[in-house]
Amino acid sequence: MESEVTVAGSSVKAVFQALLERKVSQSLIEERVGVRLDELDDQDARVALGRFHQLWELALEQTGDPALGLHLGEQLDMSRMGVIGHIVFNNRTLGRALQQYVRLAQVANEGVAVSLRDQDGLAVLEWHCERPEYYSIPNMDRTMALAITRARRFVSEKLYLERVTFQHEKPDYAPEYERIFGCPVLFGQPSCSIVFRRHYLDYELPQRNPYLHQILTRHVERLLRRLAFRNTLSHKVKGIVSKHLSLGELDAEVVAEQLHMSRHTLYRKLKQEGQSFQGLVEEVRKEKAIRYLKEDRYALSEIAFLLGFSELSAFSRAFKRWTGESPANYRQNRKAKESKAKEDKVKED
Repeated sequence: MESEVTVAGSSVKAVFQALLERKVSQSLIEERVGVRLDELDDQDARVALGRFHQLWELALEQTGDPALGLHLGEQLDMSRMGVIGHIVFNNRTLGRALQQYVRLAQVANEGVAVSLRDQDGLAVLEWHCERPEYYSIPNMDRTMALAITRARRFVSEKLYLERVTFQHEKPDYAPEYERIFGCPVLFGQPSCSIVFRRHYLDYELPQRNPYLHQILTRHVERLLRRLAFRNTLSHKVKGIVSKHLSLGELDAEVVAEQLHMSRHTLYRKLKQEGQSFQGLVEEVRKEKAIRYLKEDRYALSEIAFLLGFSELSAFSRAFKRWTGESPANYRQNRKAKESKAKEDKVKED
């Protein structure tokens, strides 16, 4: 059972806003892509890679600009630079910045792996998609154009490149690449890459802020740990449990069978991750219970059923163990807080 590959909400929001500026209807974007603009305000928002590619397809269709990715990439708008960008350009040197970028790149896009290597006195920054469906021409255009635009702004205007390569075949708008990158551009290559003289790695970044770098790095490290968890057996188990809770008491044997392993192997591997099967079932029930109570769509007895409890009293006891209060009190207190917040907002207005 594979985890869904995602991208950072900030990347999606940047393209979304670019379309709004080009007079594309917000409702059309949200309907076609299945992502609301307000959902992207959360700095930790994640969007399925497939939906991001749908957004790019819509963008090319609505603007009629096949080189849209390049054109967005050469626009330097600090207000749209995500957390990764701020972290990278607040390092001491370009070399350290790129080393950190390589490590954090999956936060921006889980479908693309980034590496930095030395090749005969040249530095090669490389992007590689593990699967063909992870590759998006306009997104790679924007990613690489943005990298150079920002580097020339934050590192040196005289940042000269030896060559740039792309995996896709040479498009009709090929002259735009050479205009932006100012070097030979090769297409149909094994990977996307930016190649430059190695001595640039020693360049000190003039506008770095060590304090900001430290704060943002801590935040992104938490995101990395969260993304790493998505690829663990524990995460897969929680996904299966979540889908089968309402069928009743979920047996570990059922989960183990879906994961093509024995119950013993399941228990052993979960223990290696510091987890237990029953503990994960409890986590899923708690998370779903809180969400159902917040949504206020179901009666308490219905929530108990959806979570696989045999009766309401069993659910109530479990919820009180998790939160220290009964489901009824939790819902009542939440409604009271929401009501007060609305009253306070009316007073402010």
